[in-house]
Amino acid sequence: MKWKSTSLKFKLILYIVVGTLLVLAASTAMTISTVTNQEEELAYKQSIEMAKTYANEFNGDMETNRAIAETIAVSMGSYDSMSREEANRMLYNLLAEHPHLLGTYVAYEPNAFDGDDSLYVNTPGHDSTGRFIPYWNKITGPITLDPLLNYETLDYYQVPKSTGNEVITEPYYYEGVFIVSYVFPIVKDDEFIGIGGVDVSLNYLDEITSEIKAFDSGYAFLTGNTGILVSHPAKKDWIGERKLYDLGIEESSIAADDIINGRSGHIETIDPTTGKEVVMFYEPIETGNFSFVLVIPKDEMLAGVNSLSNKLLHISFAAVIFMAAISYFIALSFTRPIKEIVTDFKNISKDAVMGKLDSRAETNVEIDFREIPMGLNEILDAVITPIHDAIRLTNELATGKLNERTHLNVHGEFRQLTDTLDVFAELLDTIIKDSNKVLTAVQNNDFSRNVRVYGEGDFLILTEGIEQTRETLSSMMDERKKVEEIRKKEIHHRIKNNLQVISSLLDLESDKFENEEVVEAFRESQNRVISMALVHEELYRSQDMESIDFSDYLMKLVNELSYSYMVEKKNIEIKLDLDIVFVEMDTAIPLGMIVNEIISNSLKHAFEPDQEGEIFVKLDLADGKLTLTIGDNGRGFPEDLDYTRTESLGLQLVTTLTAQINGTIELDTSEGTKFRIKLN
Repeated sequence: MKWKSTSLKFKLILYIVVGTLLVLAASTAMTISTVTNQEEELAYKQSIEMAKTYANEFNGDMETNRAIAETIAVSMGSYDSMSREEANRMLYNLLAEHPHLLGTYVAYEPNAFDGDDSLYVNTPGHDSTGRFIPYWNKITGPITLDPLLNYETLDYYQVPKSTGNEVITEPYYYEGVFIVSYVFPIVKDDEFIGIGGVDVSLNYLDEITSEIKAFDSGYAFLTGNTGILVSHPAKKDWIGERKLYDLGIEESSIAADDIINGRSGHIETIDPTTGKEVVMFYEPIETGNFSFVLVIPKDEMLAGVNSLSNKLLHISFAAVIFMAAISYFIALSFTRPIKEIVTDFKNISKDAVMGKLDSRAETNVEIDFREIPMGLNEILDAVITPIHDAIRLTNELATGKLNERTHLNVHGEFRQLTDTLDVFAELLDTIIKDSNKVLTAVQNNDFSRNVRVYGEGDFLILTEGIEQTRETLSSMMDERKKVEEIRKKEIHHRIKNNLQVISSLLDLESDKFENEEVVEAFRESQNRVISMALVHEELYRSQDMESIDFSDYLMKLVNELSYSYMVEKKNIEIKLDLDIVFVEMDTAIPLGMIVNEIISNSLKHAFEPDQEGEIFVKLDLADGKLTLTIGDNGRGFPEDLDYTRTESLGLQLVTTLTAQINGTIELDTSEGTKFRIKLN
């Protein structure tokens, strides 16, 4: 059978149905691919953020342990009058007040504590040498006092002694307990005299990580810097005995290499404990040479993606069937009236045409339309103008000029044609403008503007798709805000707890002295810490706790200080010159405490009673480096006094906090006193 002799009905059905199926199949495949890729990327990002969040939480705990060890070393190196009894009492109280600690201790060089080692041979906290080496611990349950062992050979003592630096040990077994030690050298007059530190049992880390769940059956564990397992929810016999390299999986060795180099990342592998295909996310914990590892079955992590893909396939399949049926009925509606149209068209052409036409249409066409070109040749000139205008308008619409309309003064069915084109252009223009407003609002993070104009057919799929996307994004942003609020509270509580620890330590230390001036100095330091806590509490109610406007933070802090000293220092003016600088909260709190200490010291010591004077604070950021300058025009810092070794608790705290945030201090006493703190 020749193609030209084939029924028009069959051709219309074939062209329309096949064309519709091809277009829908292509658009459906593209839509499913794009949406599922985006959902998969989002699932990976959410898992990475979960791993980072837990790593930061553990880092906060370990930073607290490190701070306690540093406090012991600094305190022991600062006092000449402390007795062995007082030192033991301090170590005991710290251990009792911090349940997560396994032990607190100091160890001195021979006769370095008080020169009386010979009086304490084999007494509690001493060995046969009489050296002062008390180790308060809970290894057997209740708090007991033992002498430290193997200090002459193990790294926890020998490395600080040889390097003069702090040590955070790799996990090791001590008296049968798997622990990690935070150790600082005790230095006096630039000479190493011993160590101070704390031990933390890694059992509590295993208990915490074993409770962590991700999706349905995902779990977490910790490793040391060498890849050794520190915790595991199922394989307890692996803890301290096996490394990631020992699992016999190539991917886990790659992860172990990254962990050794302090890098984060993720791998896809087979879980040796479950046999499932999993994604392993790992994040370094900055303090303590650990890494947090989150193991999530891949099918659970991508369950939402697979579900969405299946739903899209079902919707697309239903749309294809629906459009195929519509196409079929449209083809039928075209073929039925063909014969009547041909006959009517011949009669209309004879009435409409008033002359001879030289051009003729080809009559060698499909059998169903053979009579149409004969009549078309007679009325061609009469219809060519509206056809040209319709083509013009269609081309304008195709190039995006949706404001174009027909301009012909025609009647009858030609008028219906032009009116239909105008209605189509108006509807298309309205749909595009309304959809564009929604997309523009979404780009500006405004998800409240919904789709108000819906089309029909394919336009309905477009507008409903935009609305569903907006609703999905709006829901995702709401969930993100909830997560950020939770993280904000966690950061707030961590900072608040650190300030409470500092305040408690100051209160504890003040009880060791009877001299009223010394006690008063401790009370002033404690009051300043309380002031810091009040400013932080105000920030928590109004700021993002991850990164804050530090200039605003300083203004609130200085206002608090000015109010505290208003009565006795009426003639002192505090001037501020602050660039707007945003810094992380873990940096802002130590910097705020530094400003607190230096200004308080100036208000108390730099001026005579009723003397007029000026204290200034300058904050500037240049070439990515932050500089904080605090100074006064008072009596000046004594030239023969080294501020890094002064017995002033405030200046010791300034020095310690600056080192903690990797900063440097410059002291200028040419005009008054000026401290310049620089951060990279």
